[in-house]
Amino acid sequence: MLPQINRLTRKRDFEIVFENGRFVSGALVLAKVWQPNLEQFPKRGYKVDDLKFGFVVSKKVEKRAVWRNRVKRQMREVVRLLLKEERIESGYLVVIVAKSEIIGHEYNDIEKDLLSVLQRARVLKKKV
Repeated sequence: MLPQINRLTRKRDFEIVFENGRFVSGALVLAKVWQPNLEQFPKRGYKVDDLKFGFVVSKKVEKRAVWRNRVKRQMREVVRLLLKEERIESGYLVVIVAKSEIIGHEYNDIEKDLLSVLQRARVLKKKV
């Protein structure tokens, strides 16, 4: 499970990321990435080194909750392992949205696509 400190939970935070973040798309997922502007939203309590993730799988992707929840669990696991390995830069709020093509794909496919999206969003640390 993703640590509490790394979860994007409030609806207003999701809205702020969608309004102000930059968009990066992949074959199975897309991401909205935003570097918090402390002056723009002083009451939200953002910090310079915040790193929070939110996950969205809409009913348009799949009507059955079992499948939507499975996809969210798989995406969360990819991010959890990246956080554990400290491969993600701090200072970002990221919302990951599943596309309808994700249904039926295995964990490895989701991991590859999510890694490529995060790399193109310049959220992953450079390999040394």
